[in-house]
Parts: sequence; C-alpha cells; structure tokens
Amino acid sequence: MINNFFGGVLMGKILMTGVDGHVGGIAAEEVLKYVAPEKLIFSAPSLAWIKKPKFERWEKLGVEFREAPYDDETKLEKAFAGVDRLFMLSTMAIGEKRREQHFNAVQAAKNAGVKHIIYSSFKGAEIAENTPEIAIDHRYTEQLILKSGMDYNFMRNCLYYDNLLTLFVPLAAKLGNVWHANSLGGKAGFVAREDVAKVAAALAAGKGQKNHAYFVTGPDLLSDEDVFNSCETVTGWKCKFDYVSDEELYAFCDSINIPRTMTGDFSKSPVRICGDDIVDNGRSIRLGYFNVVSDTVKELLGREPLSVYDVVKQYKDILPHG
Repeated sequence: MINNFFGGVLMGKILMTGVDGHVGGIAAEEVLKYVAPEKLIFSAPSLAWIKKPKFERWEKLGVEFREAPYDDETKLEKAFAGVDRLFMLSTMAIGEKRREQHFNAVQAAKNAGVKHIIYSSFKGAEIAENTPEIAIDHRYTEQLILKSGMDYNFMRNCLYYDNLLTLFVPLAAKLGNVWHANSLGGKAGFVAREDVAKVAAALAAGKGQKNHAYFVTGPDLLSDEDVFNSCETVTGWKCKFDYVSDEELYAFCDSINIPRTMTGDFSKSPVRICGDDIVDNGRSIRLGYFNVVSDTVKELLGREPLSVYDVVKQYKDILPHG
C-alpha cells in the first residue's frame, strides 16, 4: 500500500465510481493495494446498492463513501468536492440518456475542481467520422473531457469475454446449443473484465501517462465463435454457430423477448442486454473496429492479460457441460 501515486505526491483524494458493480467493485478492491484507504472515496448511485459485507469491510478500513447519481449534477458536484482524481465508469444507459448522464458527471467534476479523470470508454471512440454506433456515446464523453481542460486517461476497452460466457453461452445452451451471430467470423481483442478493472485501478492511482488513451485488450484476436468454442476445452460443451444478417439477428432477439433498446420491456428477456447492443457489437466485429491487440495490461499491471481459457476456467461452474 502506498500514499503516493507512482512518483507524484497525492494531495487530494481519489474517487472510484460504480463500486456496486462488477468492474467498479474489482477496481475498488485493486486500488486499495496502491493507495491508503483514507485517501479513497468509493461511490455508487445509491450506497444501498453496495453489498453490505463489502461496504462494512471497506468502511472499517477507513474508506469514505459518497452517493454519486449521474442523473443529478448538483449531487455529483457535492460528491466530487475535494477529489483530485476521478475514475468515471460509464453508465448502462445508451444514447441520449447516457450522454446526459455523462455530461452531468463531467460538468460536476470540472465545477468541483477535479484535476484528472480516468474514463472507462470503448474501442471505436477514437474514430471521428462514421463512429461505430456502439461507441458514439463514448466519443461524445471523451470530447467533453477534452474540452473541459482537465487531465485525463481514456480506457478504450474492447469487448468482454465475460459477457459472452456468462450471458450468451448459457442462453445458447438453453436454445439447443445453437447461437446466432452477425459477426461473420470477424475477430476482436476480447478482454477480461477483471483486467479492465485492474487497469482502471492502476490509472486511478497514477500509473500510466497523463493525457493518454489506452486500448485495453486481451492477448489474442478471436472471433466470438472462438470464445464459444473455448468452452469445449474446459467443459466439453459444444455449440453450433449460425451466421446471420443484422436484420435476422434482430428478428432472433425479438423472438426470445430481448427488447431492442435499454428503455424497452425486460420482464420476459432472458438477458439484461438490448438488441441494439447485440447487433451493434456483432456489426462492429464484422467491420473490424475491434481488430486490435495492445500491450496495455502488461505495461500497467506487469503481467500478460488473461486469456480466454483463463476466463472460461473462472466461470466453469456456471457454464454448460458436455
């Protein structure tokens, strides 16, 4: 544990948003390895969303807690008061709603005197013309931060292995061991959610270059079919891939009650992800937007990124078996 961040003197505090969630929760645990608890603030839209055992353990260590709802700029500005460095996790909304929330967060950070934002962005946000639909909100947010005058790091994350393995593999098993995809064999630098979270913690604690964007990827270029097939090595489960058009994939999602947008009705949906996301992800893979492998994880964490087999082994107890 250190009180300085990697060569600099930590005068103010570091605030980690979204500690109630997967990435934010892992990032919170990891940043405690770098920074003394009394220099840390953990936040969530509501503190009631943080699991009680975690909350109590972090509180006992001396971590401060603040509510930071992205829908309320006034509350955000209060939450960000006295903060030097802010890890800003993107919200689950898509489109205008998310852009409004991110505008609130960036404006509140600027007004509160935050000096440095680490933003969890997405691969494709660097593309100025014909930005991939899935990255439009992230490009908008990056531009807000650039115009704010605050120092920054952008984490342009690739797609997570975890989402395929925990959401779509079990669903495919229930649907006759068949999955429909519009990626058409395109490849991406899929990354472990754990690695993304740990990179976030390292950057929040001051590692890395100021005012630099990092592509956060795994070690290999893989198709989504490759990710599915990796299960066979560990669990023996096999899946047939059916490559379809964008329109056919929308029709498939409609047929199993996956709403097209995040504002749709999820009451009968088997997964908490919308059709637009599923189709846009596959289209972006097909068009090569995620066709990159970086050394970010090795540079910032001092080890190779987790492979697809590493992640499959983590989830083997919940994955289908052959």
